[in-house]
Amino acid sequence: MNSSSTSVPFQSVVRPELSLRRRDPLGSSPPMEADTIVPQERRKAGPYGTVALQEAWDKLYRARSILEAEQTHLRDDRIALQGEMEALRQREQALASREWHIAEYERLIALEKAEEADKRESESTLSKLTRA
Repeated sequence: MNSSSTSVPFQSVVRPELSLRRRDPLGSSPPMEADTIVPQERRKAGPYGTVALQEAWDKLYRARSILEAEQTHLRDDRIALQGEMEALRQREQALASREWHIAEYERLIALEKAEEADKRESESTLSKLTRA
C-alpha cells in the first residue's frame, strides 16, 4: 500500500487569488483586495479604476442602508396610522351611539310633554278652575 492511497482522495488546490472576499458588515474592510486582483498598472484613480469602483460600491451600500431605513420608517408610520384610524373609528362609533341615545331620550321627553298637554286639554273647565 502506498502512502498516496491513504491520503485524501481529491487534492484540493487552494488559490487565494481566486477566493472572493466578502465585505465586512461594519464596512471596515473592502470586499476585494486590489493588490491581489488588479495588476499594479491597472490600479488608478480614474473613472474605471479600483478607487472609483470602491467609491461606487460604498455609495451603493449607503444608498441601500438609507433605503432600508426609510422603508422601516414608512412601515412604522403605516402601522401608527392604522392604529390612529382604528381609534378614530371607535370614537366615531361611540359618538354615533351617544347621539342616538340622546335623540331617543329627547324623543321620549317630547312624547311625555305632548301626552301631558293632551291630558290638560281634555280636562274640564271646572276641574281647571278648582285646581287654580
